[in-house]
Amino acid sequence: MSDDSFRVALTDGLRHERVVEHRQPLDAIGAALDVVPAPTSDDEAVERFSGYQGVIYSHGHYRLHTFDELPELVGVIAPTVGVDHVDIEAATAAGVVVGNIPTFATEQTADTALYLILGAVRRIPRILTEWETGHRNIAEWERRIDHIGDMRASTLALIGLGRIGRAVAVRVQAFGTRCIAYAPTVSPWEAQGLGVELVGLHEAFEQSDIVSVHLPYTPRTHHFVDAGLLARMKPTAALINVSRGPIVDEAALVSALESGAIAAAGVDVFESEPPTPDTPLINLPNVIWTPHIGGSTSVSVHRVGQGSAEQMAWIAQGYWPRDTVNPEVEPRKPLRRRGYPERS
Repeated sequence: MSDDSFRVALTDGLRHERVVEHRQPLDAIGAALDVVPAPTSDDEAVERFSGYQGVIYSHGHYRLHTFDELPELVGVIAPTVGVDHVDIEAATAAGVVVGNIPTFATEQTADTALYLILGAVRRIPRILTEWETGHRNIAEWERRIDHIGDMRASTLALIGLGRIGRAVAVRVQAFGTRCIAYAPTVSPWEAQGLGVELVGLHEAFEQSDIVSVHLPYTPRTHHFVDAGLLARMKPTAALINVSRGPIVDEAALVSALESGAIAAAGVDVFESEPPTPDTPLINLPNVIWTPHIGGSTSVSVHRVGQGSAEQMAWIAQGYWPRDTVNPEVEPRKPLRRRGYPERS
């Protein structure tokens, strides 16, 4: 290994083993890959990432932002869909390009959303609670649970209509469910092609039987779904969240569920992760939940490893990553677009 080889730091923790397993694109160009402990502070970030041109940085409790103190750093790859663990504004100001792997678990996360939707609409947690308390005959628990829903008579509102939201729309329409969406960045003709009607934000919450949240987490979307929007929902409606926990005001959601302002919720993400046995939301009888499993299948986790190693190898070779989070950045190292070769 030459002294001037491209050096990559890979933080340990979430799925780093899959990156190591699929490191071949980096090995093929002579790049070094070192697994380092995930930092928990500014000082640790500077200490552990100094001397590296690339960082593959997974989720943790520390938000990476010390780019000015890492002058050799060219690019960061987040082996995730969301990039809230990287300060994109700071990276852009410092000339550090940031990429992610946004498609590794689109279908898998939509599958998880559908599981939560079906469980919430059919009131599965409530039915199981009744069964556990001794009401085990159909006649007993049926009469104790109000308004067991039916997908065929329901309207689902998608809050956000990106990759995962679109995949959810395809799934629920197979059940005969009407789809509406609040998606101000999507054109009406584009939504129409998906069988989805665009509506205003308040209409989405007021008209639907199911509200499914599919937004990226940014400072602007923190507690986007708050007590005010929850109050607009039907008392028979369910809220679903497979995006990021802090997009929904969790305390307000707990209050709405406890008071009967809404009937049910299905959640895969939480404001504080991982959830603990004391997390209020998971202890409610009208909540179906999973511990952030949306992207966790044997297929998708290998895609993370393959995509992260491949995209960091692109940066090492002087190319923009395929999925660039901050395309407006002026990179410290000149980068070119990868494309088809010219034909003579």
